[in-house]
Amino acid sequence: MSLRSLNFRLVGALALVFLLLLSACGTSGNSDSSYSGSFKGQLTVASKLDIESQLLAKMYTLLLRKEGFQINEKPALGNSTIIFQAITYDSIDLYPEFTGTGLNRLHIPSTYNPLKDYQMVKDDFKKKYKLTWLDPTLLLNDGYTFCTMKENAQMLGLVSISDIVPKVSQLTLTTPSDATPFVDGLKRVYKITTRSFKSVKTIDYALGFEAVKNGKAQITVCYSTDANVPQSGFIFLKDDKNGFPPSHPAPLVRSNILQRYPDISRILNPLAPRLTTDVSIQLQIQVTQKKNEGASVFRAVTLVATDFLKREGLL
Repeated sequence: MSLRSLNFRLVGALALVFLLLLSACGTSGNSDSSYSGSFKGQLTVASKLDIESQLLAKMYTLLLRKEGFQINEKPALGNSTIIFQAITYDSIDLYPEFTGTGLNRLHIPSTYNPLKDYQMVKDDFKKKYKLTWLDPTLLLNDGYTFCTMKENAQMLGLVSISDIVPKVSQLTLTTPSDATPFVDGLKRVYKITTRSFKSVKTIDYALGFEAVKNGKAQITVCYSTDANVPQSGFIFLKDDKNGFPPSHPAPLVRSNILQRYPDISRILNPLAPRLTTDVSIQLQIQVTQKKNEGASVFRAVTLVATDFLKREGLL
């Protein structure tokens, strides 16, 4: 997921120890040396902790393996800080990253234009970190938005963020601390900030949903591809004026690896237009269903990613 797991700078020393261990260890059963066609090389593909990131990394793995690469998998490697440390220390070769996370790392504000944001992170990451962004998935946006329970939406007549504006002084909002600046940024198009609400409770992301369920708040900040939203009886409020900054995924690859294996771009770029926000949510729901049927997370992600790529004619 994109803006998730930011602000973990205190883990630097621990991350370094972790990366040294990572370099010496295998994948604990998550490596599959099978491949089709002639052997092209060996790559290490990793993901962050969330299911969306694991699905994207699994798709990269399957597509690369189909073309003859041997893949060493590192699923759910860690949060944004740990996985970025891993790629900059050459412990992994590529992973799915989000433009919003990239901008935060560079301390650059969003332009609210997906292509401009992408170009900024692409240019600066290549210069500063020797990392290359491949094609972005512009139809999949994993940024922040507002959510509420279906009952609240019906009672208050809420479909979009614009519907909140005339009622905002009567509503209580919950938000994780790192989302507060983005809520205040809504002033740009909606003319509201955190101060516009009746009250704002800064609490953990998951607790925001509980607060809405218990009637202690009416609105909570959520990720726009969080599959728990529809599964928990909540709905996304449409960001009809694009008030929250966009955050789109793309494969992030070590530039020297891409120079050695330029086919990586040809193999992975066709995936970008096949994925959308709604598709991501549905795939995550399918993973949950397979887990409920007894599959491990690794197995569930593999099955769902494989089925999707086959349906799309990519596998």
